[in-house]
Amino acid sequence: MALGFVCGFFGLIVGSFLNVVILRHGARSLHGRSGCMSCGAQIKWYDLIPVVSWLALRGRCRACRSSISIQYPLVELTTALSFALVGVSQSTVDIALPFFCAIAAFMIAIGAYDIRHTIIPDEWAYMFATLVAVTSILSPLYSGPLLFLVLAGPVAALPLFVLWLVSGGRWMGLGDAKLALGIGWLLGPVYGPVAIMGAFVIGAVISVAILLPLPYVRLYLHALVTGRGIARLNVSRERLTMTSEVPFGPFLVASAFLTWMLLLYHVPLPL
Repeated sequence: MALGFVCGFFGLIVGSFLNVVILRHGARSLHGRSGCMSCGAQIKWYDLIPVVSWLALRGRCRACRSSISIQYPLVELTTALSFALVGVSQSTVDIALPFFCAIAAFMIAIGAYDIRHTIIPDEWAYMFATLVAVTSILSPLYSGPLLFLVLAGPVAALPLFVLWLVSGGRWMGLGDAKLALGIGWLLGPVYGPVAIMGAFVIGAVISVAILLPLPYVRLYLHALVTGRGIARLNVSRERLTMTSEVPFGPFLVASAFLTWMLLLYHVPLPL
């Protein structure tokens, strides 16, 4: 349990860094001081304390009082919780622990970036798949033949690749298939496809909730899954339909992480 607290605390720090990576990727260098996205004012160190500073400022910039995205505390808390769960599941420090934490961090970064930009960076998907492949060799969750593990990635990615190919990218992005490749290698030939199926179930539930005839429920859920601010949406002006663009990456991440945790904690999964 003590290891879980240590990992959780470290996760808060890593989560803060992930926010920087998510916001600056493809836009600016990771170097340099953080500044307000609205007024450009440099942020003091005491306003950069994970979660605490956002709560103390009530989600607003100290200088211009503009809203600060709830993404910041959510990513930090999610990373802390993920690291804590990984730490508790391992019980003792071994070679797998830093690799597992890195995998969790990649999942969170990819999911959050996809929510914000509806795209998964190729280099992130490839780095995630490579990290998972190395981890599966050092500390495999799957104990069957190596050939089956090697094939687990392509098997998990194949349905999403087919959807992308058939639809010309309208139903599914190719980045989702690349992410599924790493998920298959992480979970093995049996539970990899299970996690992919679980992502479709989660996506269906969220999509139905978005389409419910409850304006404020639809407003908040749509803002959450598309990464758009609440203030920028107006239910009376914007109609949310089955054609609304919803990123699939977060559903893949959620389903894969849940399946992964159940396996780490030796919870029986019905098939």
